[in-house]
Amino acid sequence: MKKIVATMFGVGLILMLTACGGSKVDDATAEKYISKAEEIITLLNETNYEEVHAMFNDEMKSGLPTEDMEELTPIIEEAGEFKEIDKASVEEDDGLFISVLVAKYSKENRVYTITFNEKEEVAGLFIK
Repeated sequence: MKKIVATMFGVGLILMLTACGGSKVDDATAEKYISKAEEIITLLNETNYEEVHAMFNDEMKSGLPTEDMEELTPIIEEAGEFKEIDKASVEEDDGLFISVLVAKYSKENRVYTITFNEKEEVAGLFIK
């Protein structure tokens, strides 16, 4: 558990620092990465961690192994039943596309920050 929290915190910290200097993207690019992020959120809600893991870049694959991803289940389940994506935005910074989506659940919201690299692989994942 400590390893997954440390990995997610480190990735999240990088993403938050990166997000501060990002620039807005055009509508087509935003739609593309929001759609990809929504797909990942759906897979996470379904606990389909193997499919999410297959979308990771090499750094994420080694930093967050599939078996450790199961520790995300209580974080997501605490929020209740998934309802909808409430807000979404995408910024680009140094070749990374940072997608921030607010997901509404029956009990509370979760904010997903999912970063994609230029190969459209997941280069960062943070759930708050």
